[in-house]
Amino acid sequence: MKKKSIIAVCLAAAMIMSALPGCGSTGGKVTESQEQTSQEEVLQESIPASEDEAVMEQPEKKMTYVTCITPQQSGYISMENIVKMYQEQVNPNFSIDIQYIADKPAYLQKIKTLVASNEAPDMFNLDTDPYAIKLLDQGIVVDLSETLDKYGLKDVFLPAPLGWGTTKDGRQVAMPIDFSIEVFWYNKKMFEEAGVTIPKTHSEFLEVCEKLKNAGYTPISVSGKDNWEILRYLLMVTYRYGENDFLYDLAQGKQKMDSEIGRKAAGFVQELGTKYFQSGFASTDYTGASNYFTGGSAAMYYIGTWDLPFMQDDQLSDDMKGNIGYFLLPTVDEGEPVGKSNFISNSTMPIAFGADKFDSETERFIEFYANHISEATSGLAFSPSVNGTLPNETELTKAIYEDMQKSSGSIKLFDIELDPATNELIGKEVVSLALGDISVDEFCSRVDASIEENAASYFSE
Repeated sequence: MKKKSIIAVCLAAAMIMSALPGCGSTGGKVTESQEQTSQEEVLQESIPASEDEAVMEQPEKKMTYVTCITPQQSGYISMENIVKMYQEQVNPNFSIDIQYIADKPAYLQKIKTLVASNEAPDMFNLDTDPYAIKLLDQGIVVDLSETLDKYGLKDVFLPAPLGWGTTKDGRQVAMPIDFSIEVFWYNKKMFEEAGVTIPKTHSEFLEVCEKLKNAGYTPISVSGKDNWEILRYLLMVTYRYGENDFLYDLAQGKQKMDSEIGRKAAGFVQELGTKYFQSGFASTDYTGASNYFTGGSAAMYYIGTWDLPFMQDDQLSDDMKGNIGYFLLPTVDEGEPVGKSNFISNSTMPIAFGADKFDSETERFIEFYANHISEATSGLAFSPSVNGTLPNETELTKAIYEDMQKSSGSIKLFDIELDPATNELIGKEVVSLALGDISVDEFCSRVDASIEENAASYFSE
């Protein structure tokens, strides 16, 4: 491979890592010394004597930020950028000690250990899940709503990435880092040759799949190993018919999967899995599913814009260049959907602030962060702010950015809202459902039984 090609591939890989909506992971055995790295963000430049008085007037503030975002991801790099900018423009006496935990399970365990020891970090990544709500209720993390209102920052962010860190009752548990949306990528030539157009409803989507299959194409590429990808198809139905309330109530045992909406969603997944997913999807991993689509073997692939670099012409074979488009979530067949957002949007695991050392200087940093995050993420990822910059200037990127501006809130996810035991069970059972190994009745009853057994004790802890 020529050097130019190697650089292109490396850049694409770096962008993928920067955009994934969660924390990084590393393969192989992780030693204790590898598990955590620490990097303190302190400017090394000496300060001229003429500025000594101004520097002394600035409060000294040293914060600790524990993160599972890898040093290669945009969320880590943008934080480094923000800190340096804040030191240069506002307070040279400010610093953040960034402590990286190498994989998400180890990270989550570390956070829980620190919290249990009354040593919650000043800053750390936190999804808006039941655990986060517990930390809010216990006063361990700060509800940032007052700070956002105080400095007029809610209008700085797009609703969707900001909503990723917002609880159902409107409390702001964390600040967004970047912005991504999930879309259906599709092969334009396959659509044209099969005589189909972009589907608008669930029924039209199934009709498109059938016509693609009849034309000799595999309709959908999906990863069964990364079972959250199949759970998204379940969510496409439950959200449209029940908004986030269906999932909230299901998680708490106030709603049943064995209901009209739940059964409709399960039936949708089973029809797709038994008819339209690629052969061997259950053992296909994330990379395999992506390559299957970008290599021209499937007509559609549902994944987030963190995969955007692989959809760009400079990363595609000649026969795939200019051949990839995208469309948003199909909606209900008749009437108005209850869930109106047309895409799942999220942010890399957002940043929560510990309550113990939260003060006016922390608030001042948050204000600066909100107003400069676009600059800090420039060239790295889509910014969560209203006037954000683009990671590149291709037509595909520009089109996605236009849709991002229409964001109207966040669609909550099965793999975040459910209790851990049910989350593990539904991930396995949804693959079996898609394979046709279990019936819709069995799937619904097993999910409901797990929630009945585990939800009450988990949410009351």
